[in-house]
Amino acid sequence: MKQVAILGLSHFGKSVLDELLGLSVDVFIVDRDREVVDLYKDTSAGSVVLDVLNVETLRKVLPDGVDAVVIDMGDSIEASILATSYCSKLAIPTIIVKAETEPHAEILELVGATKIVFPSKEAAKRITPLLLSSVLLSYLPVSGQLAIVEVGIPEHMLGKTVMQTELRRKYNLNLISVRQPMDEYEQFDPSYRFKSGDIGLFSGTDAALEAFTGNVLKEREHKAVADQIRKFFKIQQKNS
Repeated sequence: MKQVAILGLSHFGKSVLDELLGLSVDVFIVDRDREVVDLYKDTSAGSVVLDVLNVETLRKVLPDGVDAVVIDMGDSIEASILATSYCSKLAIPTIIVKAETEPHAEILELVGATKIVFPSKEAAKRITPLLLSSVLLSYLPVSGQLAIVEVGIPEHMLGKTVMQTELRRKYNLNLISVRQPMDEYEQFDPSYRFKSGDIGLFSGTDAALEAFTGNVLKEREHKAVADQIRKFFKIQQKNS
């Protein structure tokens, strides 16, 4: 079982901890605030209250062979830099640190951080595409230009299988799974035929996803116009 230590339980640290507690991971938390640590006393996480943080105290309190550490010292840039340096000296393989600014991130990288996270930027990356597109149901940036999105299956794909839609050839996309609005995602069967209401979980580059969702939006707009025309003629026939 992997061992993960979380140094500092600010907003980001708490969010990571809440996710890890639902997984098969051995979690150990360190924070100077006893009240914050006590909030997790009934969970499976090991914990210690530590007022003074230095390389020797960390060496004593952290479990032997810890695989990764997540560092979130709130808005204290100096404390996060020192904690990162200490963890690097302890040769912890993975050191994930929350950064406040670009210069802060540069220093963290210099002192040993293996992964730097900007929670506010990551949140913005998730929210902005949803604000700009009426087609996307959710958006998750993965790395670089790669993302995972939820999109309602367009009408021209209904009744077809994945092979018949030629998603990879036409759009350079991969379909991960499909669900109905009230269902959960499950293992995907490539022979499945899309039906009305289906929601697809797609992965691809930002450019490929933008092209695909653009086509979906155009199809919906054309359908809306066609529906309005049909409605107009029905009214005319009814009044004639």
